[in-house]
Amino acid sequence: MSNVVNMSGDSSAVATLDPAIQSSIVLRGDLSGLSEDQKKQYYLYRCKQVGLDPAAKPFDLLTLNGKQILYANASATQQLCALHKLSTQITHRERVDGIYLVSVRCTGADGRVSENQGAVDVGNLVGERLANAILKATTKAIRRSVLAHCGLGMLDETEVETIPEARVEPLVVTEKVEPVQVQEPPKPVKKGGVAFLVPSGDTFKEHERFANDEEFVNGYIEMVERIAANAKMNAAEKLSKITALEGANDFVLGMIEAENELLHEVWVRGVKKVKEQLDEAIKKG
Repeated sequence: MSNVVNMSGDSSAVATLDPAIQSSIVLRGDLSGLSEDQKKQYYLYRCKQVGLDPAAKPFDLLTLNGKQILYANASATQQLCALHKLSTQITHRERVDGIYLVSVRCTGADGRVSENQGAVDVGNLVGERLANAILKATTKAIRRSVLAHCGLGMLDETEVETIPEARVEPLVVTEKVEPVQVQEPPKPVKKGGVAFLVPSGDTFKEHERFANDEEFVNGYIEMVERIAANAKMNAAEKLSKITALEGANDFVLGMIEAENELLHEVWVRGVKKVKEQLDEAIKKG
């Protein structure tokens, strides 16, 4: 059986798939008939195709109607944004007949632009459940635009959640996997990989980077508190600036909500307290 990928870093050595794997994927669109080793080979092949690190497990398995396919999880979109230096911008939000719709524009370093949408049913939701659904629609729109921009014709995990009777499971790669070498790896940054963005004209720019999600949330709340303490702005201006920060960082916040509910709640409480104080100040004039 031939190897799927050459892990030496030679970009010309993108592998040849085993004929049995080709038959299962191309003719039937189904991985379920493959052995665990063949599934692993196809997984590594797909990672190599788009320059993703297989050790970070960017794809998982979805079983639906007796067929099994790969779908992209949060790691896939995070890696793609870093690899291709993608930026995202929310261009439109609206609520139509109980559906909350978010439109997102994805822009690459080369200036190429892609747009996509995310939608969720909010017809019977109120309070925190409504707020979480709105964040989910934003996350879905961002991930869909990133995947479409990079040419990955596959489902994202936020879409998988809405498919009845779908069964998801992680793809087990038992062997140690060396990171995929890419021709232009992202330049290392001093503080790690979680970018905190701020509005800049019609788009966003990177203000700071944090080592992990917890430091990101703490830094975010500190920024909000500094804005609230700024004597040069009135309460309305402060509230507007804080709201704009949420839009700039929707992608990371959506990831944190999906992966760490307790940490997301820390962010919600910290920002909500400041916003309530500013709302009260606006009412008092």
